[in-house]
Amino acid sequence: MINNAVLRTLIILGILFLITYALADGLYYGSTWGTVLSLGSLIALGLSINLYREQQRRLQEEEES
Repeated sequence: MINNAVLRTLIILGILFLITYALADGLYYGSTWGTVLSLGSLIALGLSINLYREQQRRLQEEEES
């Protein structure tokens, strides 16, 4: 069975690949909306990863006390 951390990393890399592909297409075809939306998706991915890590840290702190 695949470890949860490895699976999580593979999912993040897959999403990152799709976002960068959309960004490259938006830039190649000169699509302003495509570029803006893909950059927004990239920012949202970064924020969600940050929130997940913060939630895990708080959960561990609660378990320790």
